[in-house]
Amino acid sequence: MKKNSLFKKDFTLLIIGQIISLFGNSILRFSLSLYILDVTGSAGAFGGILAVSMIPTILLSPFGGVLADRVNRRNIIVCLDVITALVCILFLTQLGSDQIVYLVAVMMIVLSIIQSMYQPAVQSSIPILVDKNQLLQANGIVVQVNALANFLGPVLGGVLYGFLDLKVIAILSAVAFLFSTVLEVFIHMPFIKQTSSGKVVNTVIIDIKHALTFISRDNPILFKVLLLVATINLFFSSMIMIGLPYIVKVQLGLSSQLYGIAESFLAIGAIGAGLVIGLAAKKYSIYNSYIFILFGGVFLLPIALVASIQMPPMIAYVIICISTLLCLLSVGIFTIFAQTFVQTETPNTMLGKVSAVVSTIVMCSYPIGQSLYGMLFDLLSNHVYIIILFAIIVEVLLGFLAKRYLTQLKKPLSTING
Repeated sequence: MKKNSLFKKDFTLLIIGQIISLFGNSILRFSLSLYILDVTGSAGAFGGILAVSMIPTILLSPFGGVLADRVNRRNIIVCLDVITALVCILFLTQLGSDQIVYLVAVMMIVLSIIQSMYQPAVQSSIPILVDKNQLLQANGIVVQVNALANFLGPVLGGVLYGFLDLKVIAILSAVAFLFSTVLEVFIHMPFIKQTSSGKVVNTVIIDIKHALTFISRDNPILFKVLLLVATINLFFSSMIMIGLPYIVKVQLGLSSQLYGIAESFLAIGAIGAGLVIGLAAKKYSIYNSYIFILFGGVFLLPIALVASIQMPPMIAYVIICISTLLCLLSVGIFTIFAQTFVQTETPNTMLGKVSAVVSTIVMCSYPIGQSLYGMLFDLLSNHVYIIILFAIIVEVLLGFLAKRYLTQLKKPLSTING
């Protein structure tokens, strides 16, 4: 292996551990939700438990970030995988219980809590384990792993649940998490112990305040980049997530299977961004990455055209799939540039809490945007193209706004703050 290879021992072990943990968590959570559907026969219980289990990830991520800055990140990752394995074993002992529905709900919430601690530790470890000039590619790999886990995890969970008993899936999950633990023990990760105020709650509050101050006051350009990413999710990504099923199933009248294939292009676009970021980095940087925001708006135009005129459903469907892929690819590339910028601008002692605060703000923009577009598609069901044109206009405006902000990065910091 070359000396300057990105896949050195510590980073490679981290990625392998992340693959096992994210896929295992995703497969297990989806299998548990399917089990609830079988036991209760209620789609409401199925969807409700899935939705509730996501809340801890959003609410507790900042705490996970504080933890990642104050405890050795390697130890956090190892302990969380051990805890997950133990939770699987404990669940096995309760499978025959009369309260299985409640136990599954608790299990999924616990898995979500673990996830909220796990991701900040991994994200803040990357700048420590790779060279600065390889950080962009490293983030691209992490994005691919996350996208694959979010996309393939439920698919694999459904397949495994169809062939295996839930007890077998839980056993395999426990073994996988323990195997991941064995690998992660060998990761060497530098750690500098920080002083604390003594009380846990006070320390968490103070650390989160420091992170918010660092983002909003000490580094105004970083704050603007964060707002750009959150606004893209609010007005652009949320529109695609709500609009794609509506156009494919309602407007075009196509099957759920074809919608499922179309939805897979969302994940393919995110994975593609991680694959091509190395090539994009040869010509682009954070300074001119705004071009990918503009591309995202341009690639959305064909979907607006499909929604505004009559054409054969399958031709419209192909256009929508290709446009969706290119939109998510473009926006994904900008997001990786933005994420890398946040990491390079943040001191090592604040990486965890800053990354977690950023992730929380970005995650919160999704439900707001999805609720907004849900109402808009109901109100303008006969004029869907207007909603898409609105998203395009917002995206283009964000692109030009990003150009104005990002070009300031070339100026001295005193000039920007002044």
